[in-house]
Amino acid sequence: MPHITIGAARYFYRTSKGKTAAGRNLLILLHGSGGDSSVWEKQLSENIPMIAPDLPGHGQSDGPLHASVKDYALWLDAFTRALEMKQFFLAGHSLGGAIAQEFSRAFPHKVAGSILAGTSAHSIFAAAYLKMLRHDFSAAVKASCLAAYAPGTADAVSAQGSEMLARNGPETLYSDLRAYKAFNSRPWVASLSVPVLVLCGSEDRITPPADAEELSGLMPQARLKIIPGAGHMAMMEAPREFNEAVRKFIKKLKADS
Repeated sequence: MPHITIGAARYFYRTSKGKTAAGRNLLILLHGSGGDSSVWEKQLSENIPMIAPDLPGHGQSDGPLHASVKDYALWLDAFTRALEMKQFFLAGHSLGGAIAQEFSRAFPHKVAGSILAGTSAHSIFAAAYLKMLRHDFSAAVKASCLAAYAPGTADAVSAQGSEMLARNGPETLYSDLRAYKAFNSRPWVASLSVPVLVLCGSEDRITPPADAEELSGLMPQARLKIIPGAGHMAMMEAPREFNEAVRKFIKKLKADS
């Protein structure tokens, strides 16, 4: 799997089966809190050009962790410049969706279209959960996975998510949640000029459909797609429906351009 060095740090990214040469047709996938690029396994198997980086301090990427969504957006700018990407489609899940919003605000000329999955304009996390995360990481991981996956999700899928959180560790998840909690795009998200697809699982208990409806309603160029039966990790739980929605969105934008 490829790495790229920026300054003194090496950052890991996964590529899809399709050609990944820099260009407008490329889709960049950003994972969520406490995660890494492994969540996009079912998307990267598609024969379309995609890149999924591990954010700094996550997965196989060097640190340090970043303290804010804005800092991650600035890192993404450095990452895409290092790979000589001038314009691309951008997808983000949960925290990754907040980064995608911030990046689209700062660098709208680089984003051909944005997919915001399981994300919101502003998220609230219970103080009790953050306390649990600091004092009993195993219990916090279990609580996260119970909330993140819809009832009936295959054990192997939820186990993959649990292993990912454990692999990245408590400091990563805690730092990410604090960054996401401080993020609020409500004052400016309506000004985004980038076409947007908002995706949400009908059973998402972390960023429920009401949050997705609010986010899409704030943006004049947004479309909303609710994926039946999926939870917060819709790209893992319902990859066929998720991928088809993304594929149709990108195809229409390319046809209209």
